[in-house]
Amino acid sequence: MNQTVKDNNSWKQHSINSVQISKVVRTTTAGSSIASIRCRFLKLSVTAYPTSAARLGEQQQSVLTNCREHSTGDFCEMCEDGYMLAPSMDRRHTCRPCACPLSVPSNNFAERCDKGGAILRCKCQEGYAGHLCERCAPGYYGNPMAIGNSCKRCDCNGNSDPNLIFNECHNVTGDCQHCWGNTAGANCERCAPGFYGDAISAKNCRECVCNKCGTSSCDDRTGVCHCKPGVTGRLCDRCEEGYSGFSSCQGCRRCECGPASIRSTCHPLTLSCPCRPGAGGRYCERCLPGYWDYSLSGCQKCDCESGHCDMHTGECLSEAATVNLCNISCDECIWHLIGDLRLSNKTLDQLKVGVLNISTGAAANDRLKYYNYTAHRLQESVVMTLGNRLDNATLETLTLAEQLSTNLTDLNIRIEEMIHDWELYSVQQDVDPEVVRRNTEVAQGMVTWMKELNLSPREPVATDESTEAHDLLRQIRQLEKKLMITEGRLLPVREVLSRFSSKLSDAQGFLQKAAGTVQETEDMNRANVLKFHRNEAKQQMLTEDHTAVNDTLEESRGLISDTERTVAEVDAMVQVRPSLLDLRASDANGFVQRAISAVNVYNNIVKYIEDANITSLTTLNLSQRAEDAIIGINTQLGNLVTQSDNVFKESVSLHSEQFEVETEVVDKLKYIEETKETMDKNTKKLAEIVQDISGIQTDRTPQRLEFTLKVAEGTLNRSAEVLQTVMPISSKVEEWANNMKNNEYSTAAYEEVVSSAGEAVENLNMLVPELLDKLKVVEEKKPVNNVTTNIMRIRELIAQARSVAKKVQVSMKFNGQSSVEVHPHSNLEELKTVTSISLFMRVDPDKDPIEDRFIFYLGDRNGRKDYMGLAIKNDNLVYVYNLGGEDVEIPLGSKPVSQWPAVFNYIKVERLGRHGKVFLTIPSQSSTDEQKFIQKGEAPGTDSIFDIDPKDIVFFVGGVPPDVRLPPPLSLAPFVGCIELGSLNNDVISLYNFKETHKVDVVTSSPCSRYKLAFSQSRIASYLFDGTGYALINNIERRGKFGVVTRFDIAVRTVANNGVIFLMVNAEKFFLLEFKNGFLRLVYDFGFTDGPKRLENLTKLQINDARYHEVSVIYHQSKKVILLVDKSHVKSVENPKTTLPFSDIYIGGAPSSILKSRPELSAVVGLKGCVKGFQFQKKDFNLLEEPGTIGISSGCPEESFMSHKAYFTGESYLGSTAKISPFDSFEGGLNFRTVLPSGLLFYHSEGSDEFSISLENGAVVLNTRGTRVKSHKKLYGDGRTHFLVASVNNQKYSLLVDDKDKQEKKRPSSATRSSTGSAIKTFYYGGSPSSSFKNFTGCISYAYVNRQDRDIEPEDFQKYTEKVKTSLQDCPVHRPPAALLSRHRNNTSRAKHGELQKVTRDKSNLPLGLMELTSDSQEPPELNTEPCYLSSSPRASQQAFHYGGIANSRQHYIDLPDSLSERSHFSLSLKTYSSFGLIFYVSDVQEDNFMALFLAHGKLVYTFNVAEQRVKIKSDDKYNDGAWHNVIFIRDGSVGRLIIDGLTVLEDSAQGSDVSWHISSPLYVGGVPPERAQKNIQRNSAYSFTGCLKNLQLDGRLLSSVTDTFGVTPCFDGLSEAGTFFSEEGGYIVLDESFNLGLKFELVMEVRPRVASGVLMHVRTAEGYVTMYTHQGAVVVLVNDGTNEFFTEVPPRQGLCAGNWHRITVIRDANVVQLDVDSEVNHVVGALNANSTDERKPVFIGGAPDLFLPESLPTRKAYVGCMRNLTINNSPVSFSKAVLVSGAVSVGTCPAA
Repeated sequence: MNQTVKDNNSWKQHSINSVQISKVVRTTTAGSSIASIRCRFLKLSVTAYPTSAARLGEQQQSVLTNCREHSTGDFCEMCEDGYMLAPSMDRRHTCRPCACPLSVPSNNFAERCDKGGAILRCKCQEGYAGHLCERCAPGYYGNPMAIGNSCKRCDCNGNSDPNLIFNECHNVTGDCQHCWGNTAGANCERCAPGFYGDAISAKNCRECVCNKCGTSSCDDRTGVCHCKPGVTGRLCDRCEEGYSGFSSCQGCRRCECGPASIRSTCHPLTLSCPCRPGAGGRYCERCLPGYWDYSLSGCQKCDCESGHCDMHTGECLSEAATVNLCNISCDECIWHLIGDLRLSNKTLDQLKVGVLNISTGAAANDRLKYYNYTAHRLQESVVMTLGNRLDNATLETLTLAEQLSTNLTDLNIRIEEMIHDWELYSVQQDVDPEVVRRNTEVAQGMVTWMKELNLSPREPVATDESTEAHDLLRQIRQLEKKLMITEGRLLPVREVLSRFSSKLSDAQGFLQKAAGTVQETEDMNRANVLKFHRNEAKQQMLTEDHTAVNDTLEESRGLISDTERTVAEVDAMVQVRPSLLDLRASDANGFVQRAISAVNVYNNIVKYIEDANITSLTTLNLSQRAEDAIIGINTQLGNLVTQSDNVFKESVSLHSEQFEVETEVVDKLKYIEETKETMDKNTKKLAEIVQDISGIQTDRTPQRLEFTLKVAEGTLNRSAEVLQTVMPISSKVEEWANNMKNNEYSTAAYEEVVSSAGEAVENLNMLVPELLDKLKVVEEKKPVNNVTTNIMRIRELIAQARSVAKKVQVSMKFNGQSSVEVHPHSNLEELKTVTSISLFMRVDPDKDPIEDRFIFYLGDRNGRKDYMGLAIKNDNLVYVYNLGGEDVEIPLGSKPVSQWPAVFNYIKVERLGRHGKVFLTIPSQSSTDEQKFIQKGEAPGTDSIFDIDPKDIVFFVGGVPPDVRLPPPLSLAPFVGCIELGSLNNDVISLYNFKETHKVDVVTSSPCSRYKLAFSQSRIASYLFDGTGYALINNIERRGKFGVVTRFDIAVRTVANNGVIFLMVNAEKFFLLEFKNGFLRLVYDFGFTDGPKRLENLTKLQINDARYHEVSVIYHQSKKVILLVDKSHVKSVENPKTTLPFSDIYIGGAPSSILKSRPELSAVVGLKGCVKGFQFQKKDFNLLEEPGTIGISSGCPEESFMSHKAYFTGESYLGSTAKISPFDSFEGGLNFRTVLPSGLLFYHSEGSDEFSISLENGAVVLNTRGTRVKSHKKLYGDGRTHFLVASVNNQKYSLLVDDKDKQEKKRPSSATRSSTGSAIKTFYYGGSPSSSFKNFTGCISYAYVNRQDRDIEPEDFQKYTEKVKTSLQDCPVHRPPAALLSRHRNNTSRAKHGELQKVTRDKSNLPLGLMELTSDSQEPPELNTEPCYLSSSPRASQQAFHYGGIANSRQHYIDLPDSLSERSHFSLSLKTYSSFGLIFYVSDVQEDNFMALFLAHGKLVYTFNVAEQRVKIKSDDKYNDGAWHNVIFIRDGSVGRLIIDGLTVLEDSAQGSDVSWHISSPLYVGGVPPERAQKNIQRNSAYSFTGCLKNLQLDGRLLSSVTDTFGVTPCFDGLSEAGTFFSEEGGYIVLDESFNLGLKFELVMEVRPRVASGVLMHVRTAEGYVTMYTHQGAVVVLVNDGTNEFFTEVPPRQGLCAGNWHRITVIRDANVVQLDVDSEVNHVVGALNANSTDERKPVFIGGAPDLFLPESLPTRKAYVGCMRNLTINNSPVSFSKAVLVSGAVSVGTCPAA
């Protein structure tokens, strides 16, 4: 009782609450000691927790250490984790388990709990979820509500579906719900039915190979097949002996005999039954013919005279009854068959005896088979008996038994064949019992003989034969494997041969068509000859008229002389005329009147003479016109002859150019038709002239008519020559056609390209640099075309290997001594402004205690310059960097490393300017929530650029080698754990793209496996394409077949303008889905006659908006092709009835060799973006697992769709809103790059107050409310990247450019007025819609401002609300911006929308490049233009030259040695496809002595003269195969030798050895001047050959003394296209005066420049000139009329030097000039010169001699690049007909871009 009272008092004392305790503490006086306070508190504690105060008397002044009942604390004043204070039954407060969910220790699953009011809050342990931890979290199973039960982690052995996050197993039973990888079971611990393997460790479950029809199941571990009843075999693929019915797939049933059988089952070998007397059939199921009454004992014999009766009733029949073979109900087909057999039996009566014999023999064989089987069984028993008795003879007996078994097996096979034959021939016949008995006796005799047979002497022979048989079997199996391999290779060979055969058939058709066309040409030529004969007759008539005219002229001369005498008399009379007038009044006899009449007659005669003179002048003009017309006819006929010669040469080479024949012949027909039309017109004109001349008398008419007659005769002769030249074409084509028909052609001309797969790239850190060095040596020393091609291929493979290595998403394990040096970022300039590195890191604090360790380092090798790195220091993750000042350390203290789970955690460090961040993401182990931590910091001072040296930068991970010195903050122990690199500036990077490794052993330290879906951003299965890689699915039909309807589905996410989605290619056929300018485009061509089918201009939906779009293509082979986007129909097109002829598909890109294979694919670019869920016929494909996939990675990071770069054209800007205060507190930075001196970079305004950062005259200017801070340097418009930081605070304005140019100004007191605070404000980059300052032209990247609502980070321009004419994709880095490169843009002559602008001679209106620099120091010097996108010198064979394109393409060599007259040894290398053409020629002035090398019909011909004789050597083979051939031609007096490829040696000589032989310079290579060499060489070989030539040597020394070049360029490698190429060596083309570029003209051309400046066109006029040229990215037309000079210019929008074709149109009308470049139009109006005249002058294209160019022109360089489709006044210009092609100009071909 006393104890109870004491306890009650203790409880009362315990009821003192915390307020009372605090009151006790507050009332303690200042002099009271802490011990007294502790004493009072201790008393309360002891009272509250009496069970914890056993030793209270001893520890009144100390901390309690023996708390009970789950209490804790210094004074046992609180409960342990997982417990909470609760009153008990005796009103005492004790610590009880949290009711999470049950208040018992076994079911308390909370780390801690708290009760706020009536609600209990539980902090659940890992694996539990719910407010009271009443259920298991995803990934766990169990029933926490059942006492003693708990949650356990799902154990699916790693075989659950990784795409399912929350449903790995059932949350109560733990049964795995979605087993993956062909696994099954409650824990996915075994392979699924139908699969076998190791599902736990190896995870290699694969499909069983058992026969599905005969297998009940297969062992899930071993794959052993368990057969259905009656089925046997390793694969359960056949019935057991005595069983049948395998095809039913229900197992095999036993072969049962009929009731009349002696035994119940079939014989195991014969599968037949022994029958009782009278019974028959295979199973004894019926009576034999002549028997009836079927029963268990057999059948009774018919008692009839005919011997036939009904087998059921015994009724006698006249003939054998038809036997119903069906013992069950038969279908209609069987009954029809039986009827047919009944009819057939009537015709087979005469063969009945023979059939019975056959049946008897078959039955005997059946019995014999049974006895053989019995003998075999007896033999085995005998062998066993003898084996027990005679141990020494066991081996021999066994061998005999095996041999006998083999023989019996062969015998059984033969018996089976006999049974088969028996079944065929004895359907109705059975064996008579008597015959059976006799055959049985014979068989028993055979068995007796077999028992007595002794085969022992033949044992050695059998053994040898067995050994040889085994060897032969082994060889056969080897041959079988080779045969299978060969058969696998035969299929592509057959396909290639099939294609070749098809192409040859096409070629045959083309040749036949060409032959017909040539025949038509020949017929038309014959018609022209007849017309010429008619013209000749007309000329004869003209001659006769001419004679008549002469007679008339003679008479006219007499009349004129009489008239002259009369005139003299009249003159005398005129003198007296005045006096005669006075006498008229007094004229009595009329004399005066007659005199006056005579005077009037004179006047009339004078008038008539004047009229005759006018008529004569008119006749003269008409005659001149006739002469001009005839000259035109002559010129056209000359051109026709030249073209016909070209046709002849082209036709001879039809062997390899079938398609060109038809085009050439059609061209010739057009020329002939034009000639015919011209002749008809001229004939009419001549007839009109004859009519005019008939009434006219003039002295020059006979000469004109004679000239006309001569011209007509010359025309006739020319036409005859044309006919003679074209005639051989027909015979040649017919010859080829016959050869094709007779199959007299060889496939040797087709080279079979065999590409073998290379082995995987190993040890990239050693192999790649060494290989590249060797390739450079090979390229320098042996520039042979095939070697160069292979080198380019190897480089491409190396690039692919590096791309693959860069994307290997596998970790490396570091052991505390290892390190890896990784290849740094490819664009180091970008790292200077912003640097971002992400990685996955795993540490295990339980196994490896956390110590200070190094993680990675990026900087120089000696650790003395700028650097950045990551380390573990003081149990914290620390980001370290230095930008030239003090070290910056940013520790992540919110999550110590020792508390990290032993999984991969995601780390990212980021630096923007001087601002740094470190991010940490820890994947949740119990729920989908992730833990994210961030820490920020910034470098002191103003330095913001990471200044790195590309030559000295290193990137080490995990540690560093001993020779590398780290800065002090990173000089720590190497890392222990696993690291997987993620990205470097958003580019995927991998540790396996290393330069070098140090002490890394992946065998002993295997990489740690990382669960790729642990982070929420990775849980969507997607693939990242960077524009260089692609996925290749080979044999796509392995998952689904191309059907009548074929469907492709793919989800794409991108912000790029252009990219390929998927592509299928098969030879010339292709199927392409891509997007252009953000819009989908579908193009496909299966060899359609009307060209490719297209689905484009789909402006309904733009897909490059950074969102996923599901794109579906449905191909219906007989209806339409349908395009769906986001499950909505976009467009469809009618489709020809053609199946898809493809087997492979490329996704997101394709190899360059594929894209360059046809023009339609040459502009295709790789995809930059993400792809999710590619399906073919609704079947999914894992792109990363496809063997052909290169350069893609998994995941789709959001950073890939941010736009940190923007390109501005001078008319564009970006606008957004944010909480900023630019006038009060501001910091902003950006990269910029431009070649213009001025432009607005950043702009913000509030009313009249403006805040801006701009470029003014090359200097950077910060302007805030009128206060300007200007950089010291003024050359920031130099085309390089610069970084600026501008800041505003209460004290000053600061501007820093490139960390070096720093300017500051003190903030004026008047600027302290407050702005609108932190409200949302609008700001702009690159310009603004309201600023008076001109907009920026160039690039801005990685801009940032200090927004008040978020941390400093790069601006994402993709999210800006205002984007005006801005490109967020490709910001030019390696070349200047594309538009408006003139720094005087405001002063150019550009007019807006057709507005014409007056031009004067003011300096500001001079053309681009003509402006003089002023003395103003603020003006920068002339800009240095960077190289164009395309190289000015395309890749070419070293010291090789290309000839052809024009008839007289050639080079001239001089300084020939005197010894050449005695002996010469020339050598050269040659490659060509030409059949005819001149290669080498030298002669004297008269061409009496000469030496030549030329092509004729593809064969090489070497010839020279010896006096009047000729030495001529001709090769037997053709060498126009496009391959390089080495040719040596030697002249030694009268002996000549021709050596080809060092193998073929040909020789010829002429008589006479002392003959004088001299030649003179120059020596011609590639061709000769016009009209030369035709004296000594056949006409069609006297023109230039088309091809390449190199290594021209004379007597072993290179010839280098080239003086003149005409139409010769370097021999370029790679693909070519139509056009004319002006090489950098310089050259130009001169057009004749027929092209008028005078006061009024229109000129159109297409160009693709390879240099920024060059003359495109120049023509001099009588007073001045007209010049069109390019300069600093713009096209300029400059006109000088002798008095005034004016110009206009256009900088194209896409960039003149960007590698694209540009269409230029120039229209001039006196003083008005319009220039159109890619639809960008400018006008200019110059002062009108009334004295300007219009006359024809030569036109220079691509350049001009310096003497012709004006001195004031800014560039005098020749144009370098391609040109095509030149027209002047709507007339096409053919450069092959130009007056002159001078220098390095290739007419007709142009290197492809």
